[in-house]
Amino acid sequence: MGWLDRAWSGLKSVAGSVVSKVREVVHEVVSLLANKGEAFIGTVKDTYAKVKPHLEKTRPFFKHVADLAEKYVPYPWVKTAILAIDKLVAGLLALENSPVMKRVERAALWVIEVAKRLDRQLTATEEAEAREHQQAFQEAKAGTRTAEQARAIDLAAMLNELALVKTGITNLIDEGGFAGYEHYLRLRATQKLMRTVEDALTAASSVDQISADDIFLVQVGAALLSERPELGEEEATRLDGIVMARYGKRLMPFVFEEMSKLWQLALTDDERLWKRTAQTLAAAKAKMNRLKLEALVAPLPAEDQTALDALAATLPAQIAANDDLMRRNVEREHYVSATEGFLQLLEKDPEELKAGGQEYLLDQGQEVGLLLTECAQKDLRWADLKEEQQALIADFANIFRADSVKRGEALEVECNG
Repeated sequence: MGWLDRAWSGLKSVAGSVVSKVREVVHEVVSLLANKGEAFIGTVKDTYAKVKPHLEKTRPFFKHVADLAEKYVPYPWVKTAILAIDKLVAGLLALENSPVMKRVERAALWVIEVAKRLDRQLTATEEAEAREHQQAFQEAKAGTRTAEQARAIDLAAMLNELALVKTGITNLIDEGGFAGYEHYLRLRATQKLMRTVEDALTAASSVDQISADDIFLVQVGAALLSERPELGEEEATRLDGIVMARYGKRLMPFVFEEMSKLWQLALTDDERLWKRTAQTLAAAKAKMNRLKLEALVAPLPAEDQTALDALAATLPAQIAANDDLMRRNVEREHYVSATEGFLQLLEKDPEELKAGGQEYLLDQGQEVGLLLTECAQKDLRWADLKEEQQALIADFANIFRADSVKRGEALEVECNG
C-alpha cells in the first residue's frame, strides 16, 4: 500500500517477533482491500460522494479560531512566536549580505504575516510563495549557530508548513478527486493529525508549549500530502508512538479505521436509501394494483389511466433496481463488518483477546483474511464464492456488525458535531 506498507515494514522490524502471523495476514488483507476495495465496495469517488455531505460538516480548519480578539491573531502563543522570528530576522541582518540570508529574511517576514492570519486559506500564488520560503528555512536550519536560532527557524517553518498543509487538505476535500482508497486514507490520516496539532496550538499559551512532536506532525502532514509520500522506519516508529500517546491506538489501525468508517457510513446511507425507496415503491405498487382492479370493473378516467400506464411502464424497473441495491448492501455489509473485525485484530494484542474469551478470532480471522486475500488477488466477487466460503465470511462479519455500525456512527457524530 505504498507508504503504509513501508511504514508497516518499519514498525514490524522494530517489533520483531511481537508481530504475529495473524497480524501479518490481517495487514495484508486490509492493505489489499484498500488497494482493491473498489471491486468489493465500489469506487472511492462514488463512496465519497455518498458521505461528502456528512464530511463537509466537519469542523473546517479555516473557521476554527480560538480567539481573534487581539489584532486578529488566532493563538496567544503566536505573538511570542512573531517576536522570536522578528529577532531572528534582526540577527540575520547582522550577518553577511548573502543571497541565502536575504531569502531567509524574506521568508521570515512572510511567516510573520502568515502567523497573524492562520485562519485564512492560502491562494494558489501564496502557496507557491510559501513553498519557496520552506526551502529557504531548510537551508537556514543547516547553517544555524545557536539553539535559539534553530528553535526560531523551526517555529517559522512550522507556521509556514501548517498553512500549506491546511490549505492542501481543504483543497483536496473540496475537489474530492481521490486517486483511490490509499489516497483517501492519507488525506484522512493527515486531517486527523493536523487536528491534534490544531488543538495543541489552541491550548498553548506560550511558544515553549509547542512541542517537537507538534512540529514533527506538521512535517509528516506535509510529507503525506505529497504525490509520492515517504515514511521511513525511524519516522514511522516515532509517529506510531505519538499516535499511541494521543489517540490510544497504533498507527496502522489509526489509519485503516478511516476506510472502515467511510465504508460503513456509505453503507448506512444506502441502507436508509433502500428503506425509503422500498416504502415509496410499496405505495406505488399498491396504487397500481388498485387501479388495475378498478379497470376490470369499468373504464378508468383519463387521469387514472395515464397514471396506471406510467406506473406499469416504470415501476418494475424501479423495483428491480431497489432489489439490486438490497443485494449489494448485503454483500457490502459482509465485507465492511469483516474489515471491522480485522481492525480489532490489529488494535488488540493476542493476550487481550484471550482475556476476553475471543482467542478463537485469531484462527477465524486468519482463515477469513486468507480467503479475502484470494478474492482480492483473483478479483472474485461474492457470487463467485462457494456457499461454505460465503458462510465463513458472513459468520465472521456478524460478530463485528454492531461494532462496525458504531464506528460509522462515530464518524457521523464527528461530522455533525
